[in-house]
Amino acid sequence: MSQILKELGIDPQDVKWWHLSACRNMNINWFYDDYENDEILRKTVDEVCMACPVAKQCLKEGFDDKEFAGVRGGIYLNIGRIDKVNNEHKTREVWGRLKKIHGKNLLQR
Repeated sequence: MSQILKELGIDPQDVKWWHLSACRNMNINWFYDDYENDEILRKTVDEVCMACPVAKQCLKEGFDDKEFAGVRGGIYLNIGRIDKVNNEHKTREVWGRLKKIHGKNLLQR
């Protein structure tokens, strides 16, 4: 990866994990207030996050930063904890996919 960046004239130290996120050019409100209020959008955001190459890092940051409320790594967090109400739309299949991305101990947080 760093070789590709160097070939593009980009210093790898200037690249942060969020520069590689699948949501980097999306409307930020989709991951916060809009997510809470739009059932169709929730599923779209979930899919974007599950396909994101930095979803694991994003969720870790959400847990560590104790951000007020919003989607991090495909999971809606509220003050650094999994918010059951805003994640109740997720099926077993979706939780299974999230566990594969984030690890088996995901729900023990």
